[in-house]
Amino acid sequence: MAASGATALAALKIGGRVAFERLVRPKARRAEDVPCSPDAITPEWLTAVLCQKVPDAVVTGVVVKPASAGTHERHQLIVTYNEAGRRAGLPASIFTKSLPSVVTRMIGGFNGTARVEGRFYTQLRPQLEIEAPIGYHAASDRKTFASILLLEDMVATKSATFCNYRTYVSREMAEDMIDLLASLHARFHGDAELPKRYPWVASYPRWFTIGSEKMSLEHYTRKAFDAASHVIPASMLAQRDTVWAAAIRALAVHDNEPQGLMHSDVHVGNWYRTGAGKMGLCDWQCLARGHWTRDFSYAVTAALTPDDRRKWEKDLLQRYLDRFAVLTGTRPDFDTSFLRYRQQMVHALLMWTITLCHSPLLPDMQSEETTVAMIERISTAMADLDALRC
Repeated sequence: MAASGATALAALKIGGRVAFERLVRPKARRAEDVPCSPDAITPEWLTAVLCQKVPDAVVTGVVVKPASAGTHERHQLIVTYNEAGRRAGLPASIFTKSLPSVVTRMIGGFNGTARVEGRFYTQLRPQLEIEAPIGYHAASDRKTFASILLLEDMVATKSATFCNYRTYVSREMAEDMIDLLASLHARFHGDAELPKRYPWVASYPRWFTIGSEKMSLEHYTRKAFDAASHVIPASMLAQRDTVWAAAIRALAVHDNEPQGLMHSDVHVGNWYRTGAGKMGLCDWQCLARGHWTRDFSYAVTAALTPDDRRKWEKDLLQRYLDRFAVLTGTRPDFDTSFLRYRQQMVHALLMWTITLCHSPLLPDMQSEETTVAMIERISTAMADLDALRC
């Protein structure tokens, strides 16, 4: 009840602020300003945030084009510069993520995920040797919950194609995804300084607990089992009352074994493929500290068809462990890792039960077709491997 009251109060506060912004239409002009929407972006603001290292460069114009909406609204900026800016090769096409509406500020601002993603791109992305977008600028306002993120336009720079639940992930693509995850997890594996240097990256148990309380996850998971019962295997439906207990048990590995950096939302829709054929990972708003099997389990169960997952999952795990050993000097036990893989599936599933059924104060984060497809894949994997009993 307390969590529900806090959510309602935040919604009222955000609703009043958004109404004010739509009436007044404030513009961002100084570097410290946080545009309340893409329409608030001006050439002056872009000059301040993009041209700091090229003193003579000036943004002379900007055109805003809508792209898509979900937990954030996404837009493309077509930016023009003076001669100095053009000579410096400053980005002419930029991908933006922002929170201009009540529902997007509730999920990205109130929950803090937009701030985390912005800090990832400014503080951690430069330290990672993986295929992921470059961040040009990030800012957020804790009072209004507005946020802006300026990112590399991967379509313009690398001819990227973004995946979705209809994308067939081949063995080659799956192996490249696994290699990227191993590189990500290895970079800060077991680093005791990680929580000290980056305290804003929550441990996964804390991330899960706070998020589940704010969004009433257990309640909406029960509703989602009803709504998606036509795609959930019968053995899983029969064990539906054990799902929450399994989720709580699965948190223990994140506290008891070495932690590293996790993406935490590695479903197929957050992957892209460059024109050169490399798999890349975007949408870092769910970043957390935890055990690598959380990401591995989620990626394999959500990206692959059930038949391919059954054929490849052990080979992909062995590939991950081999690469992880090369990068860290540590080789986790295969059987223990496979057990963790099974245990962590429940947390992958809960990312989609709350997507299917949620508070009316939150946005529809994905289409129903996407959400049901993800629930079907992950719950099928859980049924195949009796994941709720391990």
